[in-house]
Amino acid sequence: MGTIAAQNKQPEKKTGKKLKTTAIILTLITASLVAVLLYVRSETAKIVSELNSEKDELVVNLETLRGEYNTLQTSNDTLNAQLELEKQKVELMIEKIRRTDATNRTRIREYEKELGTLRDIMRNYIRQLDSLNTLNIQLREETSTAKAEARQSREKYESLVQTTGDLAQKLEQGGILKAREVTITGVNTKGRVVTRARNAHKLKTCFTLLENSIAERGARNVYIRVKGPDGILMTQSQDNIFSAGNEQFVYSDMREVDYQGSDIEMCIFYGGNNEKFAKGAYTVEIYSGGVLIGHGQALLK
Repeated sequence: MGTIAAQNKQPEKKTGKKLKTTAIILTLITASLVAVLLYVRSETAKIVSELNSEKDELVVNLETLRGEYNTLQTSNDTLNAQLELEKQKVELMIEKIRRTDATNRTRIREYEKELGTLRDIMRNYIRQLDSLNTLNIQLREETSTAKAEARQSREKYESLVQTTGDLAQKLEQGGILKAREVTITGVNTKGRVVTRARNAHKLKTCFTLLENSIAERGARNVYIRVKGPDGILMTQSQDNIFSAGNEQFVYSDMREVDYQGSDIEMCIFYGGNNEKFAKGAYTVEIYSGGVLIGHGQALLK
């Protein structure tokens, strides 16, 4: 009986050892699984953190790109409209990324590619703007040069007009006749010179129209204005009118002469018709071509 009991206890001992070994193995396996699980969780968190960083960096890059679009300015309305459209695309992409889970790596990579495309588009617009700015600078320089040339041409023209005007004025002045050796005397009914007022029948004004090579040739009217000792103009009709400058004057008498550029000695008479002359000083002004060309005076006793 003792031998049988001993034999029965041996299998029980073997079974206990197996259970103990199994428990240890299970414990080790569980510990390993827990360690693996913790490692995987740690790595996953690290990956998620990296993905979130990539997402945030992508948003920052897009916001920078948006800011760069805001700095682009041009006077070209068509190009401005295109820039505004591209800026709206950037805005829309920023919103999409913010709504996208960082763990969606496929979508994030697609957005990174789109960012590269948007940057290329930005560079293209920058090149266009640089070209436009260069062209605008050239146009401004050309415009400035053209304005300077136009100003110089205008100044030359004005100078030429001034010179021409001066020359014309000098020519006009040079073409004015001059009367020299002007004398005014009293003459009697026989045409003889007298010095006493009571013997004077007419007043005789004599002078020489001087030679002038550039004066206008042809018939000319020469007018005299005689004033008596009282300073009053002597005339036989208030309808005797001629123009000088921008004014009209009454003349005492006139004579038409054919002037051909050479000296002409001539006389013009005033009076007759039983006109009486007072004692005193008489003055005479001679006009032709609308200007005063000579003057003189005489004294009748």
